[in-house]
Amino acid sequence: MDLSKFIKEHAVTAYYVVTLLISWGGLVIMLGGMDQISPYRVNASFLPLYLVTVAGPIIAGILLTGLYDGINGYREFLSRLIKWRVETKWYVAALFIAPLTVFTTLFALSLFSPVFQPGILSSANNPIASSFGISGASKIELFLFVALLGFFNGLVEEFGWTGFVAPRLKSNHGLITGGALSLGFMWGLWHFLSNYLGSANEAGTLTLPLYLAIILFSFLPPFRVIMLWVYEHTKSLLIAIIMHASLDVFWILSMPLVLTGRERTVWYLTWAALLWGIVVVISKAGKRSKV
Repeated sequence: MDLSKFIKEHAVTAYYVVTLLISWGGLVIMLGGMDQISPYRVNASFLPLYLVTVAGPIIAGILLTGLYDGINGYREFLSRLIKWRVETKWYVAALFIAPLTVFTTLFALSLFSPVFQPGILSSANNPIASSFGISGASKIELFLFVALLGFFNGLVEEFGWTGFVAPRLKSNHGLITGGALSLGFMWGLWHFLSNYLGSANEAGTLTLPLYLAIILFSFLPPFRVIMLWVYEHTKSLLIAIIMHASLDVFWILSMPLVLTGRERTVWYLTWAALLWGIVVVISKAGKRSKV
């Protein structure tokens, strides 16, 4: 098979395959084989597993950009990466959609149960920060660490999801189908293996398939649709990185410290419903603007 011809005809599929091979394959190798993939306790350091997982999107994005478009592809990629001159409203959307929706969801749910109180309001250690070895940090230190982590995540992931895939979806798919059914679904699926590891205790009384399905495919697809909406209006990879960083930062900071699997799925499903509401609004607004 002519590899170049296959990539030309199936660029998005090639990206998904290469990304999963790098991220999932890297995890399997680092854990010592398929028999070490378990929903129970994993005997491996978190940081190496995290780094090999996020390596997938950036390596696949950079590699396939060169194979697909050569040097001109890299020039165009760089122009989108450094494009910062966009209307202020898109910076507002990129920075504030995530915190407004996640905190609105949690504050609404906390009216029914105090377990949904955002974690940033607690004096206890943030679980995500603790997994990176950041325990006992002040609120300022925690925010700075999470901000750096969020920007790093946005950079390495969006080089692929937005940098390579998003432009290639536009000509073949509309906003909803391109975002939710393809890119949003694959974005959630990419998280599967890293979320599967050690997930049995988190799921609690829920069956593991149901728990993982909600964790991976609740708020991620609609948020990706909104990210595509912002990208289509800005053509800025930088804005996509900022928007991804905002999602990670405020998801981590807002995370309630002690939730059962059932409570976590209630949070994610409620958050997803709010995000899908936004998708409906922007979709209808887009249709009206074309009339």
